[in-house]
Amino acid sequence: MKPRSTGFTLVELMIVIAILGLLAAVLTVAVTRHMKKASADMDAINLGQLHSAMQSAANDANHSRKLNAADSKDKSGRAFWYAVFKGKILDESMLTKLVSMGGPDDAVAKHEFASMTELPEQSCSLTAPRMGEFKQLLGGRERVVLFTFNSRNWHNYESLDRGTLTAWSDGEVAEYWPLERINEVAQVSPDEWNDPKQMFGTKKPFHKTYE
Repeated sequence: MKPRSTGFTLVELMIVIAILGLLAAVLTVAVTRHMKKASADMDAINLGQLHSAMQSAANDANHSRKLNAADSKDKSGRAFWYAVFKGKILDESMLTKLVSMGGPDDAVAKHEFASMTELPEQSCSLTAPRMGEFKQLLGGRERVVLFTFNSRNWHNYESLDRGTLTAWSDGEVAEYWPLERINEVAQVSPDEWNDPKQMFGTKKPFHKTYE
């Protein structure tokens, strides 16, 4: 009598490989989503810290003068952030907080920034208001968006259905606002939401923030 083989047949081996491949795919999706959530949460913390630090700067006499200096008051968006760090309004150790962890951008190193004449596009994921208007917006009666993701990073966390990260003029907490929630305070069309360049500097509540 011929002894029974104890090894796997080709069919059995293929089934095992297929199952392992399926498990790996499921695990990859789960891990990727978890990492995406962690990045989104860290971005919110970073923007909250930037927002809080800028509020403190606006209430500091020395920094307030820098914000309203003639050569800086009209700077907005990426130029706003460059002037903030170049003018030592914020410490350069916070430069990395300008970059979304879930987007295409790369943070500039502190030693590299020292020799730069402007902040590279890929080293800033956020919008910003005009420097000369910043303190006025903080104390103003109109609720406006001060800082949010720029158009390049706007859809970084679309797969999480969170919306876009937003810091308002009347609070310290940076939160994710989906279109539905934005439309509770202003009317924004789906087309405008998909292409935020249409809103920055023109459309409420984004009419005071720029790329």
